[in-house]
Amino acid sequence: LLSFFNLPLNAQQQGFGYMKNKQLISFSGIENANKINVSPIVDILPVFGKKARKKGSDLSLPFGIGIYSIYYDQEYMASNLRLTSDSTSITARADTVYQNTSAYEWRVQLRPNLWVLPFLNVYGIFGYTKGAISPDLVVPYIVIENIPVIDSIIIDTTFEIHDKIEYLGPTYGFGATFSMGFNYLFFMADYNYSVTNPEDIDENLHNHFFSPKIGIFLGNKKSRTFGAFWIGAMYISNDQSFSGKMKVEDITPELVYLFGEEANYSGKIIANNRWNFVVGASLVIKNHHHIILEGGFIERKQISLGYDFRF
Repeated sequence: LLSFFNLPLNAQQQGFGYMKNKQLISFSGIENANKINVSPIVDILPVFGKKARKKGSDLSLPFGIGIYSIYYDQEYMASNLRLTSDSTSITARADTVYQNTSAYEWRVQLRPNLWVLPFLNVYGIFGYTKGAISPDLVVPYIVIENIPVIDSIIIDTTFEIHDKIEYLGPTYGFGATFSMGFNYLFFMADYNYSVTNPEDIDENLHNHFFSPKIGIFLGNKKSRTFGAFWIGAMYISNDQSFSGKMKVEDITPELVYLFGEEANYSGKIIANNRWNFVVGASLVIKNHHHIILEGGFIERKQISLGYDFRF
């Protein structure tokens, strides 16, 4: 399983919500879905769910517990590169940076969830995130600041920063999925917010995921299993920071008397593109078991795998 997630691979849904006159697309054409007699453990949730079922609408079972994993890799733009020293107040900044910066994240999450309305699912997020930021920078010059009397000077020197900053920490958050459909078509929109507290980075990492999708149901009315296929897009906002140490001689020997032997560097990274396209599929077995696979492409490579048990 670990080697599987090293591929260059978020499933959000916990069912398909409110479905009016549900139908399936099969090799024989379009046919009405077979009614699977699976009763929820309570009729209180979702609100208005009991009434909707009496009218013949298909609803997902109200409660679920799922495990989800996502791996993604994309290009970033580094900015606000600064150099500081532990022994002096003199600092330096880089106004121009040539770069090929990238980062990846691998998330494993447990998601308890429930349908509060026939078309609205809410869930919690508890898990761990492992990631790495790889700044690959070429700096043509730096501006030295806070020099007594002179104030600031420009030093025309070219140096490089090649690093890999890894982190690991717990992740927690919440999310909501809106989902409803008619006949064999469904629309789904998911949003979740999470915070990761990495052990090796001072700042918490804040993440926003949003994904609208449209899809179709596949299967056969005689089977207690059906599938779904969808296409859509995903937005991820996860701006981060990076920091490290380097030898001042690697910048220029002239700075050793100002900075000392080592300099601290830090900066921010912002994704070059926050949107990408996604395609996905799921298998629903007896309305209890949901297996989900989703991949993303163009601007960000990602793959997700999920399993949700409903009751």
